Order: sequence, then C-alpha cells, then structure tokens
Amino acid sequence: MGGLLFFGITAPLLFARTVTKEEILSNYEKAISQAEELRVYWDDTYKIMPRIRLAANALLRNDYKLANRTLDEVLFDLKLLQSKKPVELKREFRLEWLEIYSEVFQKYALLALLAFLFVRWPFYNRMLKENWISPGGKLVLPFLGGGIAIVLSFFDLTRYGESAWSFFDVQIVLTAIGGMLGGFWVGLFSGLIAGTFRWLLKPEVLSYFWMVLGVGILAGFLSSWIRDYRSAGKRAFAGGLLIGALHGLLIYAPTVNYLPWPYLVMTIGFIAFLEATAVFIFFEVISAILRGEKRREIEQELLKSKLLFLQAQIRPHFLFNALNTISAICGRENAIEAKGLVLNLSRFLRRILKRADETVTLREEMEYIDAYLEIEKARFRDKLTINKQFEIGENCWNMKIPILVLQPLVENAVKHGISRKESEGSVTIRLSEDGDALRVEISDDGTGMTEDTLKKLLEQGASFGEGAGIGLKNIQERLIGLYGRDNGLHFDTGFGKGTKVTLEIPFGKRNAK
Repeated sequence: MGGLLFFGITAPLLFARTVTKEEILSNYEKAISQAEELRVYWDDTYKIMPRIRLAANALLRNDYKLANRTLDEVLFDLKLLQSKKPVELKREFRLEWLEIYSEVFQKYALLALLAFLFVRWPFYNRMLKENWISPGGKLVLPFLGGGIAIVLSFFDLTRYGESAWSFFDVQIVLTAIGGMLGGFWVGLFSGLIAGTFRWLLKPEVLSYFWMVLGVGILAGFLSSWIRDYRSAGKRAFAGGLLIGALHGLLIYAPTVNYLPWPYLVMTIGFIAFLEATAVFIFFEVISAILRGEKRREIEQELLKSKLLFLQAQIRPHFLFNALNTISAICGRENAIEAKGLVLNLSRFLRRILKRADETVTLREEMEYIDAYLEIEKARFRDKLTINKQFEIGENCWNMKIPILVLQPLVENAVKHGISRKESEGSVTIRLSEDGDALRVEISDDGTGMTEDTLKKLLEQGASFGEGAGIGLKNIQERLIGLYGRDNGLHFDTGFGKGTKVTLEIPFGKRNAK
C-alpha cells in the first residue's frame, strides 16, 4: 500500500516533460504580449506585472523552474482576465492608472517639500545664494541625501513599483540630486551609501548596487551644468533625462532579447521623463525660493537707498563747500554766476526731496548730474574739465534707468579722481548705443585706485563719499539683480592711471536673472 502511494505521488514528477529554456522564453514573450494587449499595469487585481518581473529575475539567475512555474500562473490568470467583460476591464484599468499617477504626484510633493526644507536650512541657504557648496556642505550632503532615502524606504515612500510599467525610484532621484548639487565626489559617495543599503537588503542582486552608484557618478559629472541655482530648472531637467535614461537602460538591459523594441523604448522613456520631472521639481523649488529672496533683498536695498538718499547727497560737507563757493563768488561781486549756482543748488535739492520712484529717465538723471557738476566746477574752477560725448538717439533720453546709479559714479570720479590730484584733471561722460543696450562710460584722469581699494569698495560695501552714502557694492548688486550678472560695473583702473567705469543697461529689460 505504501509503495502504491509513493508511486502515485512521484509518478507525475518522473514522467513530467522537461520544459526547455526556449519554451520558457517563448512563454515570457507571450505573457508580455498579452499583458500589453490587455493593458495590464502595476496594481491590477491579479498582480500579473509583479509576477512577470519575478519571472524575469528568475531567468536572469538561470532559475528556469521558478520562471516556468510563475509564467504558467501568469498565463492562466491572463486567460481569466481575458474572459472578463471589456467594460468592466476598462473601468479597472482606469482606476489603476489613477492610482499610479496619484502615487507619482505624492512623490513629487514629497520632493518639493524636501527641496523647500533644504533651501530654508541656513547652513545651505547661504551656499546656494553664492552658487557654491563649501567642503563642509559637500561632506554632509551624501549622508543627508542617503539618510533621507533610507528612512523613507522604511515607510514605502522611496520607490514606486518594481514592475516593467513603472519604476519611478526616489532613491535614484535623491542620489542624482546630491551629485548634481555637490559634484563628482558627492555623487560617488551618495551612490555608495544608497547602493550599500540596497546590497544589504538584497545581496543576491548586485546590479542594484551598481545601478545607483553609476547614477551618482553620472550626476556628479553633470553638476557642471548647474551654473546658477536661481535658474537651474531647465538644465536640471536635461540632466534628469540622461540619468533616468541610464536608470531605465540598466533595468531593462538584461531583458533586451526578450522584450519588443517599442515596449523597451516606451518604458525607458517613461522612466526618464518621470525622474527628470522629479529632479526638475526639486531644483525649481530651490530656484524659485532663491529668486524670491533675491528680489526681496533688492527691494530692501532700494528702500535702504531711498532712506540713505538725503545722507548720500545732502551732506554737511557738500553743503558747506557749495555755500562757501557761492559766498566767495558773491564776494567777487559776480552776481550772475552766484545766481546760477543758487539755482543749480536749488534744482539739486528739489530733485532729491521730490524723488520717490525707483527709476528716472536718462534725461532727468543727466539734468541732475549737470546741476551737481556746475556746483563742483565753480568750486574747482580751471582744475576741473567736464567732457560729454553723447552718441545716442533721441528715444534713449526717455528710457528708464535705476535711481542712484550714474550720479554717484560721477561724484566718485570728481571726489576720488580729481580732488586728490594736484594738477588739472578731467571727467568724461560717454553715452552710446551698443546693440540692445545703453552703454555708459564714466572716466577720469585722476589718481586711480589700487586693486585692494577697488576690492574693498566692491566686496565690503565701503562708501566712496564723505560720511554715509551709496557705495559701489550697492550699485553693483542692484544692477546685477535688475539686469543679470553680465550687466554689472566693469572697472579699468590702477594707481596713477585714472579710473574708467563701464556699465550697460539693456533697453526695456528688467529682473533678468
């Protein structure tokens, strides 16, 4: 009796036909084809796609028995699915896709929140504003990104799906972001941390380790694309496409002989787009916050400029010199010249007291400069010569320019160029049109400045007037903030050779970061 029972159990196994590798691969292709035809996605009722991926992994490990058994179950369930009513099937697919996109948008919201917290962290906020991550910041970055990725994985928030249809991996995205922010070494160590975590979870699948390490290294090389964190979105998206494409290729390279080319291209492209969008969202949140902070800083500087306006221009020293000059001219009984100086001083003060806007026309600015220079010429007499070279069309005179930019530069030329010179000197104001911009050159043949003096004026915010005033740093930052980094002040100076400062103001262009 026992022998008969043993024979009944073992006979099917002894006489079962051995399935060849080619038949298993044929079943795999059939399962993929039917799943595509039925539009089966990740979270279907029968869990078909996860099992197809399980079969693919079994094939990669040459575990044909597991692959065959899994594919038999999948093909059976596909037949059951095929027998369902088309309307009911379509409704299920619609709900499944809705769930897929809901999960994806949750991941995007999570990355946006992480970006917000990152840029608001004072430690990194200062670095991001300066477009430079310090060595200390680079040291922290891999552990920060890797730590967040590992913690999120325990709450099932890191990766969406292991199916062939959706493989949006937030761990990959965070590793890529770390490399693109910090450079090659940050990308390398970010990949090592995330890769080691994956290897500890699944030591039998070493490809997971190399996958995330390769992404980190590529992202490190792509960091040179991110030149300005205030406008990094488009470049980050392009880098994310490359990284997502690499990720997709590494996932599906082992199955290249088993899957149709259209399916491979579509799936890899879908992965690349999802992960590029995730990288874009992270960097765009950072860029938007930095731009907003910079805009507020410019507004604060403008307010500070307006508050300093009277201090910058109505200084006791300037009024003392102007009134002394008028008094001396009256003593020489030159009433006409004295009257002209009083009128110029009146125009100068009236313009200050009534000026409330942040911009003036070029004509208004030059009239104001003329009033200032008439007073200074009366003071310095033959020692000061003013040259004006205007090579602009009539329409340029009505263009709007920032307040407190040109006049302080002219004042600097007189006070620090000519007044310190024992012999005669001249100040030249040249206006010209250079393509789509107004080019302004203000030069003097005075004593000039050393590189250290210029650096101090530009970096430390020192003022070049007597007492408090509008410094070169203030002017430089406002010009860059309004018109971009290429439109600041440019100096040609040296001790004993005079100073020439050049700037360009684009026609009709504001706030170009």
